[in-house]
Amino acid sequence: MTTTEVQHRPQTASVRFIEGAPLVTALAAGLYAIAAIFFLLTYGSLPLVPAEALSHELNGPLGAVLNYVLPSLAMLGSLLGFAIHYRLLPARGLAVGSTVFASVCGAVVLLAVVDSNILATLGYLPFLTVKSLTDPDFIQTALGLPWPIVGHQLVCIIGVTLWILTAAVAVRRSSGACVACGRRSSVAAARRWGTPVTIAAAMIPGVYAVTRFAWAAGIPLGIEQAFLQQMQKTGLVYAGLGLASMALLGVLLTLGLIQRWGSVFPRWIPFLGGRRVPVLLAVIPAGFVSLIAIPAGAEMIRVFTIRGAGGIPIDWANWATIGPTLLWIPWGVLLGAATLAYYLKHRGSCRRCGVNG
Repeated sequence: MTTTEVQHRPQTASVRFIEGAPLVTALAAGLYAIAAIFFLLTYGSLPLVPAEALSHELNGPLGAVLNYVLPSLAMLGSLLGFAIHYRLLPARGLAVGSTVFASVCGAVVLLAVVDSNILATLGYLPFLTVKSLTDPDFIQTALGLPWPIVGHQLVCIIGVTLWILTAAVAVRRSSGACVACGRRSSVAAARRWGTPVTIAAAMIPGVYAVTRFAWAAGIPLGIEQAFLQQMQKTGLVYAGLGLASMALLGVLLTLGLIQRWGSVFPRWIPFLGGRRVPVLLAVIPAGFVSLIAIPAGAEMIRVFTIRGAGGIPIDWANWATIGPTLLWIPWGVLLGAATLAYYLKHRGSCRRCGVNG
């Protein structure tokens, strides 16, 4: 395809967004820096997980450092984003710089800022909804949950995602590949490694779901009978049932990445039956969960270093209390790979360069 044909191909909103990602990232980083400075001047701290929290017992001094590291990274990132958008530096230098910067931001956010709060909120959502409807007093409790911390973590996750996309644009420009698709990965290869990776990704939340369903049924799978009775008295076993339901939903949705009903809506779904599933409808939620699973897994590993932390028995007799969560880091990696394979197989022809496969 000639350059003229590429330039005259109608550009979709998604292609325009990808090409404009560096500018969007620069503006978003600048707004975050301004908001972070406002929080520091007004409240003395960003909405971070408290240093004394169980999940951050190793991060005591880190919180104070993050209050200044995050806005500093945001200001630097804003400048770099503008440089990439307006091509103010050599393409190769921008590609290397953006890749390094995206890696640093990802490491800081996923390992030091984000914990299991987002994943836990998603998992407890059915329980919180039912409890709020059946117990009006519980609404006050729900409002007291760390929503500012969760919101800040979501913002940071979005920032990392924007930087991954921005780095991809810079690298594609440097290599001469299509900015919108960067066609280099083979669909045939994705079909080979995508299936086993997807099955492996589905197995991990499956293990978690089995243990929690067993507890709800009164079976002390992986825990002592005394601890099960304690959870039955406090009602935690029902919260675990909600978590198990969400984990099972995760298993089904993950397997959908390699099943026909993950590509075409089943016939029994009103109005949508028989229509193709939009690629981003599967890619965005799966990619999001793959990102938040990694820091949640890192938190569980930190918690595992404190035996009996928070009154939760952590020993071989109670391996199911935290054991399945220790697999969340590989779960995030596997789910990310499965999502990539799904995207490569279903993205179709590029709306910018016209290349298919």
